[in-house]
Amino acid sequence: MKTFLAMAAAVGALSLAAPAAAQSYGGWQPISQRQVQIEQRIDRGVRNGDLTRREAASLRAEFDQITRIEASYRRDGLSNWERADLDRRFDNLAQRIRFERNDRGDRGWTPINQRQRQIDARIDAGVRDASLSRREAANLRAEFQDIAALEARYRRNGLDNRERADLDRRFDRLSAQVYAERRDHNNRRRS
Repeated sequence: MKTFLAMAAAVGALSLAAPAAAQSYGGWQPISQRQVQIEQRIDRGVRNGDLTRREAASLRAEFDQITRIEASYRRDGLSNWERADLDRRFDNLAQRIRFERNDRGDRGWTPINQRQRQIDARIDAGVRDASLSRREAANLRAEFQDIAALEARYRRNGLDNRERADLDRRFDRLSAQVYAERRDHNNRRRS
């Protein structure tokens, strides 16, 4: 019984010392923590359209390579050099994720919330200056909501170039429709 109590006390002391030991490495995060953070950043980038599927796949492949290297290093226990190498690799991957999410490699694709604000502002201006009837404005907004719903479906797996092109065509058509409706002068001063 005394041996069991001594072992339990030793395990308890080690579990209390582990967080302190982790802090002594200068804030080094275990791979599981980094994996979760990187996966979340990649997933968030795909969902909001900052990353294409191809970019996300490339980033995930790079991450998988780092996890294989880390598993190899862990076979004999992590040395300070190996830990520093993993930190450098994770930092480089984090920088690449940041770059890919902000590189605007989509060649000017405007996110839906920005296009929504632009189109809403144009529709509101049309209602205010009576170049759009309330019925026309409602029809234009309904069409916009259809596009927004389609984009939400596309975003479930990340936007690819074909889907972005389809959304661009639909937005361009809606924008042209707003322009035409505001200039048709059929509805001046009618609601």
